[in-house]
Amino acid sequence: MNYLLIIGTFESIFLIFMLLAKKNKSRSDLFLGLILFLYALALFSTFIESYNISHNFPYPFLINLNWLPLFLHGPALWFYIKSLSFPVSKFKPLHLVHFVPFIVFTIIHYFNFMQLPAIDKIQLVENDLFKEGVFYKISVLSIAISTITYNLWALKLIQKHKYNLVQNFSKIEDIDLHWLKILTIASLICYGVNVALFNLDLIFHFASYHLLLIITNSFAAVYVLVIGYFGLLQQNVFVNSKAADNETIKHIIDGEKKVNPSNAASNQFIDKLIVYMEQKQPYLEPEITISKLSKMLGVQSEFLSEMLNSSLKKSFFDFVNKYRIEEFKVQCLSKNNSHLTIIGIAYNCGFNSKAAFYRAFKKFEGISPGEYIQGFSQKSGTLLTAK
Repeated sequence: MNYLLIIGTFESIFLIFMLLAKKNKSRSDLFLGLILFLYALALFSTFIESYNISHNFPYPFLINLNWLPLFLHGPALWFYIKSLSFPVSKFKPLHLVHFVPFIVFTIIHYFNFMQLPAIDKIQLVENDLFKEGVFYKISVLSIAISTITYNLWALKLIQKHKYNLVQNFSKIEDIDLHWLKILTIASLICYGVNVALFNLDLIFHFASYHLLLIITNSFAAVYVLVIGYFGLLQQNVFVNSKAADNETIKHIIDGEKKVNPSNAASNQFIDKLIVYMEQKQPYLEPEITISKLSKMLGVQSEFLSEMLNSSLKKSFFDFVNKYRIEEFKVQCLSKNNSHLTIIGIAYNCGFNSKAAFYRAFKKFEGISPGEYIQGFSQKSGTLLTAK
C-alpha cells in the first residue's frame, strides 16, 4: 500500500501545478491548492513514517509528525467552500481561531515527544507504547471532533448558500452545487472511516499504529482522485459578476436582518409591490435580483425579502418566476408571437434557459408547456400560436 501513498502524493502535486497553470485563478483556487498541499503532506509524511518503521528509523527526526496537519484539513475545506459560495467575503481576525487546535497540539507534542532523544522516540513508536498515553487518546478524539465537525459545518454552508440563492436571485440555473456536495460528502466518508478505525482501536486495540496509518491514508489517496476529477471541472457555484451586484452579494454575506413591520404597513407594501410588478414588469429582465428590485421600489433588500417570505410565503426566485409563467400564458395568445416557438416566448418573458423555464412551468402549473398549450387549445377551440 506504500505505492498508493506515493501515487496519491504525486497526484496532489500534479493537481497543484495544474491549478497554478490555470488562467484567471480565483481565491477559491488557492484554497483548493492548500487542500491538495495538505493531502500531499499527509500522504508523503505517512510514507516516511512507514519507511521509518520498516527500515529501522533512518529519519528519527520525522517520527510521529504526520497527524498534526489533520487539524488543518477541516479549516482548509471550510475556507474553500466559504470562498466559493461567498466570493467577496474578507478574512477576519476571528478566523485565526480555526488554527488554534493545530498550534496548541503542535506545542504540546513538541514538549511531549518531539524534543525527546531519538532512541526514546524510536522505542515509543516501535512498540506502540505512545498509544497508551493520555495525550495520544486526547489527540485521536480531538481530530475526530475537528474533522467531522468541519465537514458537517461545510454541508451546512452549502445548504445556506442554496437557500440564499433562491432568496436573492431569479436566475440560478447556471449555479452548480453538485461539486461542493460531492467534495464534502466524500471528505466526510474519508474522515468517517479514519475516525472510526482510530477510535475503535482505542477500545479494542486490534491493529498497530503503522497499519492504521496505511489503511486510513489509502482512503485519503482515493479522495485526492475525487478532488482532482471534480475540482478542476467545477462549474460556477455563484452568479457571475455582472448579475450579482455588490449590494446583493453583501446582503447574502451579512445575512438577512429581521424586519418586523406592522400588518398595515405590510399590506400596503404588498399592494404596492403587486401593482409595480404588473405595470412595470421588472420580471422581464433575466438578471433581476432582489437588490435591483428593492431599489426600484425604494426599500431595503432585507425588507423586501421579509415581505416575500412572511406575507407571500415565497422566495424571491419563485415570486419572480411565477410572474414570468403568467406572462408566458398571456403571450401565447398573441398573434404577434405566431412566429415564435415556446422557448422563444419564454425568453421574452425573462427566462434565459429551456431547463429553467420547463422546471418553473411544471412547478407552478403541474404540466409541461406543451401539454398546457394543447389542453388550452382543445378546451377553448382556439389554436395557440406557440409551438
